[in-house]
Amino acid sequence: MFHDAKNWVDVASIGTVLATLAGWFPAIAALASVVWTLIRIYETKTVQSALFGKDDA
Repeated sequence: MFHDAKNWVDVASIGTVLATLAGWFPAIAALASVVWTLIRIYETKTVQSALFGKDDA
């Protein structure tokens, strides 16, 4: 269930970026979306293993 919630927040994040670029939301919404996207990228297995040397044990 938690994974599904993350996916929906990802979709909302992308929508927020697009809406902000279109001028519909204030800059703070874009910042929140960028922060969320960066957190999600940081959490990926690729970033964790390539940049931080963490492997799933």
